[in-house]
Amino acid sequence: WKVGPALMASMVCSTALTAQAAPDPCSLASNEEFQRAYEVDPRIGIIPDVPTKTEMVWGPHCDYQSGSITLFTKKTPSAELDRVLGLTKARKQRDPVQGLGQRAFYTVIYPGDEYREQGFLAVFLGPRIVTFSMDAHHDESVEATRPRLEGLAKLVLPRLK
Repeated sequence: WKVGPALMASMVCSTALTAQAAPDPCSLASNEEFQRAYEVDPRIGIIPDVPTKTEMVWGPHCDYQSGSITLFTKKTPSAELDRVLGLTKARKQRDPVQGLGQRAFYTVIYPGDEYREQGFLAVFLGPRIVTFSMDAHHDESVEATRPRLEGLAKLVLPRLK
């Protein structure tokens, strides 16, 4: 996996979870489900891995081998998302995504960085936001992650209700 999640991990909140704790994002998709959404090469097969949960300032975050799922539940979720998009130097372009939550958009984080560039999908669900990030395969553009991220979101979103 790439270094992008390390930046997020460096911003870990050291305080304990509050009574309004969000669901564990690592429980929203298994390692196998995430890899299937990533469209892992069937010649390789599913690579055993344990997703890693980290409590961030903005809410719980789960790192998978080829991406992440994050819940923005603390402070002001939309302001925190904007802050994270700034930290990751996300593209200013936010492509609307239909059929997911109240509002959803796709963009690219760490654009042009061959080691950290990822597709990024944000879905607004009432007072919280769930985001998905995913690496592109080595032989394709990062935009190829969008349908994979949308498929992953369609799998995960019903589990948040």
